[in-house]
Amino acid sequence: MGASASLSLCSDPSSVRILKPSARVSPEVIIPARVSPNKCVFGVALETLNKNGQMVCGIPHAFRDMVEFLNKHGLHHRGLFRVCGSVAQTRQLRQQWDRGERVDLEEQGDVPTVASLLKQFLRELPTPVIPEPLHQQLLNQRLSESLSCLPNSNHNILSYLIHFLCRVAMHSQSNHMPVENLATIFGPCIFQ
Repeated sequence: MGASASLSLCSDPSSVRILKPSARVSPEVIIPARVSPNKCVFGVALETLNKNGQMVCGIPHAFRDMVEFLNKHGLHHRGLFRVCGSVAQTRQLRQQWDRGERVDLEEQGDVPTVASLLKQFLRELPTPVIPEPLHQQLLNQRLSESLSCLPNSNHNILSYLIHFLCRVAMHSQSNHMPVENLATIFGPCIFQ
């Protein structure tokens, strides 16, 4: 969904501004930093994050930091979760977390970038918050019965995320993110 959503946002030529015309376009070379496997945060299973001491009360530290930042600064931000953050800033913050460095979102973050990171964290989980085998079960059983089958770490992060998204939806007059928009954005992140 990410690539097609980006393309549809850029289909209007007036939304693109070319700063410096160039005959050649070359992608930025990304040299992966050597990262200790037990410090990585993105793309790591919740159980592994828990085992590595990167969770508090079943919620990954980085995820909690992002939600708290958005709770404080983003609830009234128009287009929260729809406006993309800076790619360079998103990459930098992600790499800092993956190197085990302290990330101060108050100094380094902005609402669109942190919102992009939150979605990226969920999308890159090796096992989605609601794993594939439970998709059909959710349709056939009562929701509470189905969710009780989730592993504890998945249940904790889902509960935490839903409570946050309820707060976001309560401010939909200012942020333009009613429940339907949030479902469109987070459904693919949660179910993959």
